[in-house]
Amino acid sequence: MFNRPLTYASMFVVCFAGVFAALWVHDRIAKPVSSLEQLANYQPIRYEKDPGQVAFSEAVQKLRPAVVSVFQMRRDFFSGNHVQAGLGSGVIISPDGYVVTNNHVIEGADAVVVKLQDGTTHDAQVVGADRPSDLALLKINATNLPFAELGDSDDLVQGEWVFAIGAPLGIENTLSVGVVSALNRDLPADGENYPLVGAIQTDAAINQGNSGGPLANVHGQVVGINTAILSPTGTSIGLGFAIPAKQVLKFVQEIRQHGRMRHATLAIRAEWHPAPRRDPYLRELVGSIELPEQGLVVLAVKPGGSADNAGLQELDIITQINNQPLRDRSDFLLFMMKADVGQNVHITFWRAGKQMTTQATLQDSTQ
Repeated sequence: MFNRPLTYASMFVVCFAGVFAALWVHDRIAKPVSSLEQLANYQPIRYEKDPGQVAFSEAVQKLRPAVVSVFQMRRDFFSGNHVQAGLGSGVIISPDGYVVTNNHVIEGADAVVVKLQDGTTHDAQVVGADRPSDLALLKINATNLPFAELGDSDDLVQGEWVFAIGAPLGIENTLSVGVVSALNRDLPADGENYPLVGAIQTDAAINQGNSGGPLANVHGQVVGINTAILSPTGTSIGLGFAIPAKQVLKFVQEIRQHGRMRHATLAIRAEWHPAPRRDPYLRELVGSIELPEQGLVVLAVKPGGSADNAGLQELDIITQINNQPLRDRSDFLLFMMKADVGQNVHITFWRAGKQMTTQATLQDSTQ
């Protein structure tokens, strides 16, 4: 079972944090990040591997001050007061109070409260939130805060030591340790949820309350934001997943530059069909018995949109994108999650019993 707090079965949240202080001597000195404007141009810190050397205690002390608890508050129908409806984790990424967490941690909240390591609480403003990427950017009214150093998630290797800090099951400031079990995991969409793209898989214990918190390397640098687990019970069995720091940084930059996270789309409404060739009703609609074995049936095309400009029509059946066969609906969603606005794609489709191809330029999903 694919569990994501609140959005997936239960709400687990953790924090994304670290402090710009050195655990060891870097060949380069990171310039402090002081605002969201600087984050928009921030480059993740490259790090060297130290074979056989694992200094978790120092790394934890470096990161821990930037880890926060994130409370989802909802207004009680009878009293009108805000009551806690969920708990997750987050991480401070700038000294002026910007915090990253999961979208599912704060989705549906009437108010959001952030609790710092010193026990103080702050009302948080939601600067940006994105359901497809499951990320949210918060802002609290505070200054001179400890904040996390973002590591380069592209530098991770399978078997590398990592750790998570968060509030599993509501127990704040909890550490768990593991390794990078796998990289670039794509998990299919679960129900109404979006697929998870390019995730870091870890066996570090991730539970309800860890969501939104940091996954860090042995240098105390945040390399991912914990977001989901696979489990038949809803508790950790060693299959945890984190959004890579590279994706987190892209999200922050998109919020800064565009006010939201942009997503590519073909501008169609479509439905996956596992066996068009054996569907007599569909054969009658398209006027042919020559149909593909499976594909994405176009139900509607937005006028003036990407698909319309590419010549796609209702009842076309898309079978490949960029020469990659679509095996199910998740394949299509995963491709779109990875694609960029303005990207040109090659589409293979069937129309009236004939296989055809076209080129489309993907547009912003809000256009």
